[in-house]
Amino acid sequence: MATDSETIKRRKSWFYTLYTIFSHELRTFLGTPFGWVLLACTMGLQGFWLQTVLQTMSKASGEGVMYYMLNNVNFWFYFIFIFPLITMRSMAEEERLGTLEGLLTAPVTTTQIVLGKYFAILLFYIVLWLPMMLYPWMSDLGNVYTSLRYDIDPVGNIDYRLADWIGPYLILWLSGMFFIALGILCSSLTRSQIISGILCTCLMIMYYFMGRVTELWGEFPAAPIFHYISCTEQISAFSRGLIDSRPAVLYITLTVLTLGLTKRIVDYRRWHR
Repeated sequence: MATDSETIKRRKSWFYTLYTIFSHELRTFLGTPFGWVLLACTMGLQGFWLQTVLQTMSKASGEGVMYYMLNNVNFWFYFIFIFPLITMRSMAEEERLGTLEGLLTAPVTTTQIVLGKYFAILLFYIVLWLPMMLYPWMSDLGNVYTSLRYDIDPVGNIDYRLADWIGPYLILWLSGMFFIALGILCSSLTRSQIISGILCTCLMIMYYFMGRVTELWGEFPAAPIFHYISCTEQISAFSRGLIDSRPAVLYITLTVLTLGLTKRIVDYRRWHR
């Protein structure tokens, strides 16, 4: 019984330490102007995309709102550059300030450090997309207000179905898991935020264009591999409501492998100081 009690205490202590690192990292986003400015800019861009999409849907039909939003050039410009912004300081800034050395010499494991930072950034990334969940509700509220205030049916009503939004949010979350892990890996390789951000951006652009190899070179024996890893094809399919388990397996596997590699790099820095 004593052994079981000690095991439970150790587990509670392990998760408490993980939560401490997680909450500290989360406060660097939600407790500083950087996080709120980034959130405000994101909401502004999403509102701009929505306006553009509604204009597009007035001339075309057959696809949902999220399909047009996620297959817009403006979306990819934001999506590629958001991850370097939110991950480049995770390890590099602490290395530059010297706080990472103190953290590595503290009675915490490397796994706790990596996972604590990872889950905090992942939660903030999810928060960035939450405002888009209000669009269907705001649309319904606006239609009700128009009907009651002017006693007329709303003109140009767009049918927002919650089911059409589940797939897009799922693929944004799955791909974001891997890209955040990739950004933390880049941050662990250097003490410069700028170098970390540039490296992460380059890797993401490479991954993006790997999915478009078949568009440039046509179909060839290895083409199914590039179709499988194509984030553009995955987002296009999920935004149509075609949910597939293969991208989930892909991104979860890549996330675990990338976080494992990050842990090895941080371990190397821990034991070679």
